[in-house]
Amino acid sequence: MKICIFSHDAYMSGANLSLKDWISEDLEDNIYIFVPHKSKDFLNLGKNVNIISGDYFAVTKGLDKTTVRSKLKNALKNMYMRLFYKNIIKKRLKKIIKKIAPDVIISNSFAIWIGADIAQSLNIPHIWYVREFMELDHRITHYNLKDIKKLTQKSNAIFISKSVYNYYKKKYRFLNTKIIYDQVNYNSDLVSYNSRFESLPVHALFVGTLEKGKGVMDAVYAVSNLYKKGCSIELDIYGEGPLKNEISRYIKSKNITNIKLKGYSTKLTALRKNYDIALICSNMEALGRVTIESMYYRNLVLGSDGGETKNLVKNNKTGFLYKNNNVDDLEKKLYKIIELSSMNADNINSIINRAHKCSVRKFSKSIKPEIVNFIQKII
Repeated sequence: MKICIFSHDAYMSGANLSLKDWISEDLEDNIYIFVPHKSKDFLNLGKNVNIISGDYFAVTKGLDKTTVRSKLKNALKNMYMRLFYKNIIKKRLKKIIKKIAPDVIISNSFAIWIGADIAQSLNIPHIWYVREFMELDHRITHYNLKDIKKLTQKSNAIFISKSVYNYYKKKYRFLNTKIIYDQVNYNSDLVSYNSRFESLPVHALFVGTLEKGKGVMDAVYAVSNLYKKGCSIELDIYGEGPLKNEISRYIKSKNITNIKLKGYSTKLTALRKNYDIALICSNMEALGRVTIESMYYRNLVLGSDGGETKNLVKNNKTGFLYKNNNVDDLEKKLYKIIELSSMNADNINSIINRAHKCSVRKFSKSIKPEIVNFIQKII
């Protein structure tokens, strides 16, 4: 088949990493990925993968972005799309896609509508690969909700979890739908089977975009509070985002020495062997790639019971859960884990091992057959 895919951004975000995991298994189909602009992140994805710069923006309205700078930036993007999309961008993209003559067009995120619009105008089957809650996790929404509803009625959809499916089925109508949990690439060579919680301090990590919806400040507050109370725990934070400066200022103002900002790392999988516990604090995780990777590489998961996390983590069996958006409960559960590990580390390690086996069994298999079957069904 010939498959055109529209990406909402030009870097290896979670959505694009999941796309990469899928297409790395697909060597038979010809794949054309449209990105907003040229990007080094999309190089060398495969001989059958072609990257095309679209010169577009995935324009969404930020619900929490109230600064003058953020409003101006988004207004300029919106103006660019309104002025140039129909007259220039859409015409150019339609010309390219007509030449490709794809069997299907896929939008790799619900945040982007261009693929759906072009597919409808060219009468090509369209699939929305829905990977986020939009309003509930990333705190974004579409400007043109009436137009989006019209596009969904002529589109098909793949949802990455039951939680996401249940949310969207109440808001939109699609032609055909399918729940396909993401494949997350697994490297058995990087699994460290050494026992966790062998000595103090307990080493915790947070991985994700440093934004409100990911709950990074909850992790900072809980760990700093425990440290003040005498708990031997350290937290390393991996990621970039709008809250980075706020976290840095907080750490300095409170003279916190046990929390460190590590920035974005491409070697995180190999580094996980140095950590006992992973804090998953997202308010509404659509699936939880970081959760799965934590379980893969044997970091005990302490996660919020919001979104899909509560389905991935079975409390006291494959990890621990705390009440969503509740710093006090996060702190209590974290203290309980540290206390349990000091009394019976073998029991904690059995939970880690169980989570490792369950996650590998569920998420390391190829999802290519499911996706191809769904595409063939709708075309």
